[in-house]
Amino acid sequence: MKKILILVFIFLLTFGLRLYKINNPVADWHSWRQADTAAVARNFVKDRFNLFYPQADSFVPNNDLGLTNPDRLFLNEFPFYNALVAVLYKIFGINPALARLVSVSFAGLGAVFLYLLTAGLFGPAIGLTAGLYYAVNPYNIYYGRVIMPDPIFVSLSIISLYLFVNFKFILFSFVFALALLVKPYAIFILLPCFYWAVVSHKLKTFCWTLVALLPLALWRLYIFLVPEGSFSSRWLYNETNIRFTGAFFRWLIFDRLNRLIFATGGFVLFIVGILNSYLNKTRGLIFVWLLSVMLYMTIFAMGNVTHDYYQLPLLPVGSILVAFGFWAMVNASKKLFPRLMNLLLALALVILSLAFGWYEVRGYFNINHPEIITAGQAVDQLLPKDALVIAPYNRDVAFLYQTNRHGWPEGGNLDTKISQGATHYVSVVFDKETVDLEQKCRVLEKTQQYVIIDLRNCL
Repeated sequence: MKKILILVFIFLLTFGLRLYKINNPVADWHSWRQADTAAVARNFVKDRFNLFYPQADSFVPNNDLGLTNPDRLFLNEFPFYNALVAVLYKIFGINPALARLVSVSFAGLGAVFLYLLTAGLFGPAIGLTAGLYYAVNPYNIYYGRVIMPDPIFVSLSIISLYLFVNFKFILFSFVFALALLVKPYAIFILLPCFYWAVVSHKLKTFCWTLVALLPLALWRLYIFLVPEGSFSSRWLYNETNIRFTGAFFRWLIFDRLNRLIFATGGFVLFIVGILNSYLNKTRGLIFVWLLSVMLYMTIFAMGNVTHDYYQLPLLPVGSILVAFGFWAMVNASKKLFPRLMNLLLALALVILSLAFGWYEVRGYFNINHPEIITAGQAVDQLLPKDALVIAPYNRDVAFLYQTNRHGWPEGGNLDTKISQGATHYVSVVFDKETVDLEQKCRVLEKTQQYVIIDLRNCL
C-alpha cells in the first residue's frame, strides 16, 4: 500500500506541475518544432488519418535534396504521438491543451518508472529522491508539457530499461520498439541494457533487441523511399566541426548542464553522484547509462549545441546521479550533528538548483509574439478554409500554424508561390515586401499589428 501511495504521489506531482500554462497557444519556446508536430495531429483530423501520410502545414521542403514537397509530407519520427493527439482532437475538438496533456501524462508515467527502477536497484530513499527531483526539475517541467515527441520517447526509454533490468524481455521488445519509432535516439539505451545483460550473465537475452529494431528499420526504409517528405539531418552530427572544441564543452557542460538543467546546486550533486556511480556493478549500470547519453551528445554534437531540448534524455539518469550525490553527502558522516549539517547542505543545494533552474526556464512559457496569434485568428475568421496563405516568419511555422491554413512560412519569390496556389498574404511586419503588396493588391484587413492581403487579381 505504501508503495502504491508513493507511485500515485510521484505521478500526481509530475502531472500537476506540468499543468502550468497548459492552455498556452503554440507560440512559446521552441514553437517552431511544436507547431509542426501539432499541425500533423490537426491535419490527421482535418484532412485524413493515415500514419504513413503525416502532413504538416508548410509547402517549404525540409529535405536537402532540392526536392519539392507539394503534399506537405512530414516524415521524421513515426507519428505515434500525433496519432494519440488526433484521437483526442476527434473526441473533444482541436485544442493544443489536449496535445500538451498527452506529453504530461507520459512524463508522469516516466517519473513513476524511474522510481520503480531506482528503488528496485538502490532502495526507496534513493528511488524517491530521484523520482522527486525528476518531477520538480524546472527544465524537465517545461519540456514535459511541450507538443513534441520527446517527452514520450524519454518516458518509453525509462520503461524499456526498467523492463530489461527486470528481465521482462517480451514487454521490453515491444516498448523499446515503440520508443525507437517515436525517436530513434532511444537506441542509446541499448548500452546500459548490454551492460546489464553481461553482469547478469544473460547475454543471450540481448537478442531481443534485434526484434525491437525491426519496426524502426522498416520505417526508415519507408522514409528513404519518399525522400521529398524527409528531413535534412546531416547537420545534426558535426556541422561547423564544433565537436570537442571549446565551444562544444562550454555550451554543453557550462551552459546546459550547469546553468540550465541542474542549475548550479544540482550540478554539484550530479558530479558527486558520478563519483559514487561505479562503486559496484549495480551502480555501474547508472554510470554506463550516463556514458550512453554522453555518447549521444557527442555523436549528435551540433544538434545538442543548437537545441537545448536535445539534452532531455539526460534527465532520468541525471536525476539518479543527483540522488546518489544527495545521499553520499548526507551519509558522509555517521555522527548525528555532522550528518544533520550535511543533510541541510544537500537540501540547500537542491533548493538552489530549483530556484536557479526556474529563473532560467520561466521565460520559456512566455508568448513573446502575441501578434501572430491575433493575426492568425483574424485569418481563420476571414478567409475560406481552402485558402493557401503566405505567413512570413523567418521560416518558423508557428505563425502559419495560427492561421489554421496550409501555406508558406516565408516570403520572397511571390510569383512562384502564387503560381503554386497562394491566395493570401498575412504579415505582422510592415517591411518593403508587405508595403509593396499593399499598393498592388486588395487589403482585406489592416491593424497596427497585422495586415491581410488578397493575392488574387493584383495589379
